[in-house]
Amino acid sequence: MKKPIFEVEGLDETNRGEYRLRPSEHDVIRLYIAGKEVEVDNISANGIAFKFSGKVKLATYKVVLELELDGAYKIECAIKILRQDLPIYSGVLIDLTPKESRIIGEFIIKGQKRAIRKGGY
Repeated sequence: MKKPIFEVEGLDETNRGEYRLRPSEHDVIRLYIAGKEVEVDNISANGIAFKFSGKVKLATYKVVLELELDGAYKIECAIKILRQDLPIYSGVLIDLTPKESRIIGEFIIKGQKRAIRKGGY
C-alpha cells in the first residue's frame, strides 16, 4: 500500500510556519498598538495579523496583547510589521519571554480544541 502524499504550502512573506488561529467569539483576545485597540485577524506562535483601516508603516511598534486562558494575561512586547494587504497587516511578535510564548501557544491550542469539538477544524 502506498503512503499518501501530503503537499504543504510554502511559507508566506511573514515566515509563519505555525498554525494560525482565527479567533472566534469564544476566544478573548485584544491587541493594542500605540494605545489603540485593533481587531485581531489571526495569531500564530510567533506572529499576528490585525485589521486596521488607517495607514501603518512597515516598522516595529510596542504592543499590548491581552488574552484569556485559565485567567487574564497581559503581554507587553513588540510587533515588527512585515506585510500589508489592506486592511490586514501582519508581522512577527518580538521581545516575548519564554513564558509569554508558552501562554500564546496554549491559547492557540485551546482554540484548536474548541474548533475540533465543534467540527470547524
